[in-house]
Amino acid sequence: MMRASNQSSMSFSHITKAATEKLKTRVQSAWFNADGTPKENYIWKISDNTPKGDAGEEIVGGIFKELYSELYEGYTVEVNIVGAEKGDYDVIVTVKELDITIKIEVKTATLDSNGKFQWNGLKFGIDYDYAFGLGVRPDDYIFAIQSHNYLENRLTTKMSRDIEGCYKWTSIKKDNIKVLNKQNFTTRLEELSLV
Repeated sequence: MMRASNQSSMSFSHITKAATEKLKTRVQSAWFNADGTPKENYIWKISDNTPKGDAGEEIVGGIFKELYSELYEGYTVEVNIVGAEKGDYDVIVTVKELDITIKIEVKTATLDSNGKFQWNGLKFGIDYDYAFGLGVRPDDYIFAIQSHNYLENRLTTKMSRDIEGCYKWTSIKKDNIKVLNKQNFTTRLEELSLV
């Protein structure tokens, strides 16, 4: 039999506060400076998935627009961020006069506790040419670009047992993971014959 308490309602705030304070000491790792302030990219770690994905699409679209406008100076370079509402891919790059069209599926993830990135939700049998994995670290960004065919042959881990054809792409060395900068990006596009 439970004893009646003098309190009208029982509070567990001392327990939840203690757990919250303990958790703060565990997450300060790489995402915080020594003084406890968050690092530059911390907002990526705590953002909801949809806004994080939208921001990743903006980065990829912006990078392609800037680089292709330089590489194809004098040609009409169009980069449209279409997102999931309008098709199977997120970004489409076209250079009209050269008949270049590249459909890109963008996946964005933050660094996990194992030092890897999990780009989730890649689907087979849909219309995109390349997947762009954008990885956000506390102080910089990494990327990987792989063809649709490459990923369909490599990916084996489903997002869920109940969902057919939807996979997660975990970053590994053979996926050509590089720090996101102009030189690395240009080199990777050359390797893929995209310039």
